[in-house]
Amino acid sequence: MGADGQSVPAKCLNCQSALTTPIVCDGCHSLYPPPPWVDYFALLGLPRTYAIDEKKLNTSFRAIARGVHPDRFARAPEEVRSLATRLSAEVNQAFHVLSDPVRRAGYLLELAGGPSPAEMREVPSELLTEVMMLREQIDEAKMTGDDAALERQREIIAGRRQEMLRQIAALAESIAGLDEPRRKVLRRLLNSIKYFDNLLAELSADPLAVPVRTTDE
Repeated sequence: MGADGQSVPAKCLNCQSALTTPIVCDGCHSLYPPPPWVDYFALLGLPRTYAIDEKKLNTSFRAIARGVHPDRFARAPEEVRSLATRLSAEVNQAFHVLSDPVRRAGYLLELAGGPSPAEMREVPSELLTEVMMLREQIDEAKMTGDDAALERQREIIAGRRQEMLRQIAALAESIAGLDEPRRKVLRRLLNSIKYFDNLLAELSADPLAVPVRTTDE
């Protein structure tokens, strides 16, 4: 389903096979430029929802990525090769966004008309104070070589991030029904979680700390 309520075209114009995504036919491998209404969910043949089926996402991505891969069209006309390159990049970007819970929430927020990071950069003032204190404690533990203290800080920060992610998920799952004030709450949470990502990245870079996966924009 597209942003304006349109659905994926039912059949390929060339072989009449059913289309699971609007950009490539599973049957004859014909390529199509994505319609203007297509978002990342429609691009990968998925419903627009936060609670995404990760197994289905991965399976769909691999199948579509193979279908539009430029190598498949190496002997095709220039315009087809160019389209394949464009579609491959868009499919990779769609997966990059939808496979990450924070990026996915931000994308849904913008699709729903909520503020983007450029439009709204604010975070709660108390968060900045908390982050400053945590960074000071990390620096002190590093200076003294206290690996136990660094591990405690990692656990505290990871816990705070997980708590914030639960709040983000709760709002993103009901994105269609959020009013403007709650959309702004979601944007503040999305802005805020990056601070904990940065702290975890600092700890991951330290040889005394346990590696932690962080979320990039």
